[in-house]
Amino acid sequence: MPEWEFKWSWEKITLDPQAREDFLQESQPFIRHVSIQTCHRTLEWGRDEELSEALIAFNEAIDHFEEERSVPFLAYARLLMKRRLIDYYRKQRLRDALSLDQDEVGQAVEIHVGIHEFQERQQNQERAAEIQEFSLALKRYGLSFQVLAEVCPKHRDSRETLLRVARTLALSSELWAQVEKTGKLPMQALNIKTQVHPKVLERGRKYILAVALLIANQHDYIYLREYVLPDERRAEG
Repeated sequence: MPEWEFKWSWEKITLDPQAREDFLQESQPFIRHVSIQTCHRTLEWGRDEELSEALIAFNEAIDHFEEERSVPFLAYARLLMKRRLIDYYRKQRLRDALSLDQDEVGQAVEIHVGIHEFQERQQNQERAAEIQEFSLALKRYGLSFQVLAEVCPKHRDSRETLLRVARTLALSSELWAQVEKTGKLPMQALNIKTQVHPKVLERGRKYILAVALLIANQHDYIYLREYVLPDERRAEG
């Protein structure tokens, strides 16, 4: 799950108005990211009505979400936001501004979909799309799912160490910019910043890069993060 979610108790979000408001505020980067992807153009808070529409849908997702159903909240919220934005464009007679397939257009009126309607088929489609997208992202760095499985540390302590390094790398704008520019890990800088031995970094290089790629693009890989990093929430809590 995205880093900002770790500190939030779902019960507190739903029962405490101030906690809910704070959660909505901190979720704005995710809301904007999904909105830009859906609308295919840059959007800014306070200027574009689309973001207000997406924020309303995100807030409604909180009302309808059922934590015990084991569905990622952000996946459910993403669906509601996309549907509301599609419907917004339909109402504004701007449907041509979006690249929609016929299925999406047909679903646009179903904005208030309940969590029980968020069916397995829909989730499987989104998982498949994430896997395909992440596979292409890995390929750009000479990696693959097969390689990731082969280099995944077998021992928990080693895995936790490399996860910590990957998180440090992904959340450092300076270090991650170097990765995107060179396609390689800044080994010396990582050694200094994490105090992890260079040999450990070198052995875990591919794993660190793959996991950091997942974390750095946390708004896109909602399902994959829960699969690859299942213990993150417990570790942070």
